[in-house]
Amino acid sequence: MYIDWTRHISDPKEKEAFEQSILGSKRVLERLMELMDERELSIDVSERGLKQFDNPNWAYKQAFNNGFKSCLGIVKTLIDLDQQVTKDN
Repeated sequence: MYIDWTRHISDPKEKEAFEQSILGSKRVLERLMELMDERELSIDVSERGLKQFDNPNWAYKQAFNNGFKSCLGIVKTLIDLDQQVTKDN
């Protein structure tokens, strides 16, 4: 598990309990991942159309989409518990 999840906890017992809580929420995190994938796909589809260029502010919209997708990537990395190193690995 990434240290980002528990670096705010100094007590080892509390840290372990928090880690177990996160692992116990895996199903919820997997659903969140699916929802974020849907949002990302929606942005990708909208970026492929020429209609986006009808707006004179299209560059700002593109910058917003790029930032949003970057944020989604960061959060998806944090919640993908299967790809994270654990104490057992």
